[in-house]
Amino acid sequence: MGKHSGKNLKVSVGGDFIAGCMGFSFSEKAGTAEITSADDTAKDYDPLHTDFDGKITMRLDHSGVGQTLRAGDVIAFQGYTEGDGSGKTYVAGSAIVTEHSIDVAYDGVAGREYSLQGKGALSLAAVA
Repeated sequence: MGKHSGKNLKVSVGGDFIAGCMGFSFSEKAGTAEITSADDTAKDYDPLHTDFDGKITMRLDHSGVGQTLRAGDVIAFQGYTEGDGSGKTYVAGSAIVTEHSIDVAYDGVAGREYSLQGKGALSLAAVA
């Protein structure tokens, strides 16, 4: 069983790695349509379109690479769970930034988060 700590995670937006990236998450879903008939003994479903959304979190740096996005921006991204070395797997896709938030406390580290809505399919690949 593979294990990943996330300590080498990276997120690339438009080919540039986001400065201060702390994490990311993506959730892929598929819609379904019930196709059960009255004479069926159990419900039956057909798969419909897939969809994904996600979040990217980072330490706040107003001049940092990848930290100038705003709600409404469309991005191409790659999310690497264990670095971008040869053979490492990653997720990739296109998405709309649906929310941009900043979190600051007087006794903490300032952070930034982008919420994303996927455009098209979320793909899984390996670095060549």
